[in-house]
Amino acid sequence: MPAMQSLYTHCMLYYKNTTQTPNVIFNDLLKVLTESELKVLLTIIYKTIGQVDPKNPSQRIQRAWIAQKFFCMVTGLSNKSVSKAIDSLVKKNRIRVSDGYNKTMSTPGTRRGASALYYESCLQLSPNVKKASEHSSHNAVKKLHTIKLNSIKQSCDLSSQGTQRLSDLKRFKLLQQMTHVHSENYVPRFRGKR
Repeated sequence: MPAMQSLYTHCMLYYKNTTQTPNVIFNDLLKVLTESELKVLLTIIYKTIGQVDPKNPSQRIQRAWIAQKFFCMVTGLSNKSVSKAIDSLVKKNRIRVSDGYNKTMSTPGTRRGASALYYESCLQLSPNVKKASEHSSHNAVKKLHTIKLNSIKQSCDLSSQGTQRLSDLKRFKLLQQMTHVHSENYVPRFRGKR
């Protein structure tokens, strides 16, 4: 068993054939980017900050030349879809496109016909540095899950003085009303002969 545990620990410390991806993509951007924008952004991350700089192994690549054909091949998108996604990401300030001289090319007109386009992510990345609270305490407070409030789980009501808690009776009546509305809209469907 100890041999298996050391193998497991070793595997957890180093992952081969993986790409580091900024958490901001999962925490914020996954909800707001279109599928093609996400595919293009992930491709740029893969070719830039997902790779170690061969000239300086302690750093990540900041900008990289990526061909339109490579975007199409990796993402499965058409040329037009890739171009629209790139334009949208540039407008949203998620990526920066430049030429070989590092001159920003922010419009489709300036990018059209360019011999080589370099891409870089504009995502705010933070170095892997411990926060002061992590240094001072070995028993740090754990972050709790948040609960999404929907119409059934309402716990407060708007009043003239802001929000106030609903009593259990009011919440129960609200739930009954919602169930009643849903049951009125329910139309049974019969299969076969009546």
